[in-house]
Amino acid sequence: MQTYLSYTGNLAEATPETRNRIVDFWRIVAIGVVVFGHWLAASIWMKPDGEIELLNALEWVPYAAWVTWLVQVMPVFFLAGGYANAKGMRRVIAGEQLRRDWITMRTRRLWTPVTPLLIVWVLLIVALRPFIAPEVIFAGAMAATVPLWFLAVYIILTGVAPLTHQWWRRSGAGSVAVLVAIAIGLDIARIGFDVPGVGWLNFLFVWAAVHQIGYWWAQRDDEGGISSSVGWALSGTALALLILLTSIGWYPVAMVGIPGTTETNMSPPTTAIFLLGMVQAGVIWGTAARVRRFLARARPWHVVVSFSGVVMTIYLWHLSAMALTAAAGLNIFNGAIFSLEPGTTAWWLSRPAWIAFLTLVTTGLVMLFARYEWRVSDAPAPRSRRWVLLGVVLTAGSAGAVAGWGITSPDAVIHWSIPGAALVGAAVLGALPRRRQKH
Repeated sequence: MQTYLSYTGNLAEATPETRNRIVDFWRIVAIGVVVFGHWLAASIWMKPDGEIELLNALEWVPYAAWVTWLVQVMPVFFLAGGYANAKGMRRVIAGEQLRRDWITMRTRRLWTPVTPLLIVWVLLIVALRPFIAPEVIFAGAMAATVPLWFLAVYIILTGVAPLTHQWWRRSGAGSVAVLVAIAIGLDIARIGFDVPGVGWLNFLFVWAAVHQIGYWWAQRDDEGGISSSVGWALSGTALALLILLTSIGWYPVAMVGIPGTTETNMSPPTTAIFLLGMVQAGVIWGTAARVRRFLARARPWHVVVSFSGVVMTIYLWHLSAMALTAAAGLNIFNGAIFSLEPGTTAWWLSRPAWIAFLTLVTTGLVMLFARYEWRVSDAPAPRSRRWVLLGVVLTAGSAGAVAGWGITSPDAVIHWSIPGAALVGAAVLGALPRRRQKH
């Protein structure tokens, strides 16, 4: 740990003046909201009769649907991703790097830390199946790997980034308008006319629209930045429109799924998520000057750099920490650790201890697996665009399959084709971790 902090301290000191530290800061803030939000929402109850009930704290939080406007921060990741991809595209635009090489290296960085997660969970399922109820294994594995939906979408957006960025350079805001118009059309087809299946296409169009706004951010960054007045105007306008559309019932209020409700803006995403992303983008740009001054200080920036180095590992393993803790707690002392009824005063008072313990477990997992986030292969990319396309399809497809159906069936039988496709895709792209870090 001390070695890592010394390393990140040197990185922080060597940060060039041209780096937009605000992007890194908000990405870390967003991952914190995701992690603690998941941990607070999870509610496990071992009833007096021995029945295990898995609940969600949003079921009894007052005005829970409105609370989700604060905890749904995934647009921040796609906004920051669009910014980073636009900046990284400069060598491609200059003709110094081939598109397939750029896509390969970006996908390697995203996928390399995923392989250990999938391998560990396959081994855990095989090892624990004789001792733990299949439904518990299924629930734990599903909870631990569902965050891979983000990578399924983001890898696709990365794969088409050279094309969408070229589209942005040619059409600018028109490209965003087209994507939003398609998203609205799909919302109307799904919500207004009950056309089955079409809504799921918005996993691409809604998030692509937010990602495209990241291109604008990068462009304006090169031209002097976005003023705070523009940021607050965008945030206020988007918020007013979002309140209007949800109040009149065109879109549900909840921005994440809440048990007991039939509609959500997240599964699949609706245009309301894009509007929420614009609220968040406006806040980021409106507060940019203050955040920039804060990050000019050595210690805060060192903290951001340190977390940035392990951000994907935290994202991938924080729910595994919770699943493993839950499995252990349910099998120790007859599940007494989960005997408090969720939503009661005693249960709420126990949350700090719950968060502290999960933080400890996650820290241990990060110390164990963060090395794979850094061991990205530098081998040459595949020579053929077809191989790159195959790798992108296999990695993104397997991530989506894991998030949608799980590694196992409800009776804890492993879907071997899913981790198999993930490993083949990783091998094609060279996204398997290197054996050791080069110095």
